[in-house]
Amino acid sequence: MPYPTRPAPPNGPGTCPRCDEAVIWCITTANKVPIAVDPDRDPRGNQAVHQDRTGRWIARQLTKDRATPEGAEALYVPHVVTCPVARATADRTRAAARRRTTSRATTGVRPVRWQW
Repeated sequence: MPYPTRPAPPNGPGTCPRCDEAVIWCITTANKVPIAVDPDRDPRGNQAVHQDRTGRWIARQLTKDRATPEGAEALYVPHVVTCPVARATADRTRAAARRRTTSRATTGVRPVRWQW
């Protein structure tokens, strides 16, 4: 029985599924995962983005080895940094994790002696 085919990842101009703002969907060079970047170029960005011959948007993370854009690449900011919904979700997650770790009892539990 053949497996169902996966839909192609989004690529090119689109919208953020969380906040409905305009983004550009790119495919990363490292592991072919879709990433959303803000549509405006930003010299402070850390994603070097270009379009290949077929029209696909390709993004790569700037690294120490390749710290500047090469060829037709331009710098963009990942949308997760500027997305208001993602920021609120991250704040709630951090607050919940902080609550869980502070209320946990760290004393009063004796380890069981190892039994052969």
